[in-house]
Amino acid sequence: MSDPILSPDGKFMWTGSEWIPAPPTSEESVAPSEQALSMQDSVIGGDVVHSTVINNDPAAVTTAVITALQQMGMVNQAPAAPAAPPPTPEIELPASFNVGDHVEYHSPTNARWLDRCTVVAINDDGTYKIDVPKNTRVETKHAVVIGSAPGTIRPAAPPFSAGDRVLVNWKNYGHYYPGRIASEHDDHTFMIHFDDGDVENNVEWGRIEAMQEDSVEVQEYVESVMGAEQELIEAFQVFDENGTGTIPAKKYFEILTEIGDEPISVSDVLTEFSELGISMDSEIDYRELAKYMVSSEGEVVEQKPEVIIRDAEIVEGRLKGFAYAHPKLGEGAVSTSSILGIAYDERATARVETRNTMYVVGPTGWITPPADHPFNNPYSTGEQVKVEWKGQWWDALIREVMGDKYLIHYVGFDSSWDEWVGAERIQKSS
Repeated sequence: MSDPILSPDGKFMWTGSEWIPAPPTSEESVAPSEQALSMQDSVIGGDVVHSTVINNDPAAVTTAVITALQQMGMVNQAPAAPAAPPPTPEIELPASFNVGDHVEYHSPTNARWLDRCTVVAINDDGTYKIDVPKNTRVETKHAVVIGSAPGTIRPAAPPFSAGDRVLVNWKNYGHYYPGRIASEHDDHTFMIHFDDGDVENNVEWGRIEAMQEDSVEVQEYVESVMGAEQELIEAFQVFDENGTGTIPAKKYFEILTEIGDEPISVSDVLTEFSELGISMDSEIDYRELAKYMVSSEGEVVEQKPEVIIRDAEIVEGRLKGFAYAHPKLGEGAVSTSSILGIAYDERATARVETRNTMYVVGPTGWITPPADHPFNNPYSTGEQVKVEWKGQWWDALIREVMGDKYLIHYVGFDSSWDEWVGAERIQKSS
């Protein structure tokens, strides 16, 4: 006869269809207060927890369950990139900043905008030196450019106010939920009251986006995410017989091992529950679990580190120059691997992609600009020009530039007349 399958705390025995109280043993002379299972050293959320009893704390049990689901591959790791649609228009970027200007810096390490940064110097190549306040020190970034990507700076956004409707990256799991700002703290973090009744405190500015409630895209997103969450909650409520907002761990064990197309083996779930200190008589907050399961949907998006480089030039398909704060090489001269592609923004800042890194070159950061550099082009986006059409010259605006081709719009005509033309059909307006 095989050994019975016992729950991690030894209080329940699995019959193959349900959990029943385990029969007493001769070893059960320990006081009831000492029978709660203590966690072995394990990692939850990156912290090592030593001998921590979590049986009677639904929030701690739920965190442990989320970790178990990740380890068993039942849910994806939370996506690194936010999953919400763009809820606000891009902040208008200025042509330049002055020393002393208050800016935000998009930290590649923290993957968010950091406020209260200050421009302290302007470099010869047009990049900026800024001070970035951290918890215990001020960190200096020696060469950043204006933009909206990681490693760039933009004007400091106006602060949010109590009562504002917002979308918030819940617990920094990478998924946005609708809510309202309840209050702002002295350290510029906020208390958020979510629409589903959840409350999160000390939310950083970078995890909050203003909600454009008149946007159809945002409305559809909110309806989708709230609908998905509610669907899971209603499924869990079937097992919440007393309406407490929690379900017993032993019931969730049955869900994992018996329900669905690919249930998990009893031994695998028992192992995870045991390692994470989840006893069968503990309670799980299924509302938070549902919220996490919605936020875990999606793929992890890995982002290449961005490195500012000056005195740049392209030699035999590779980028050479002087790099600032390279994650592996530090500061100094670099010669990259083969270039995969180059893209320019509206300010002629180049992003040069290689296999492992994205190099950022300011508008004047080149020794020799590439042939397709915007400054080499005689015409630019938004410029008013004359365009030849059937032997006559017409007033037009350049809408887009792609190499030596230009998408032009004829002034006074609707967009159906827009067309791509070559430089031979364009001339400067007098």
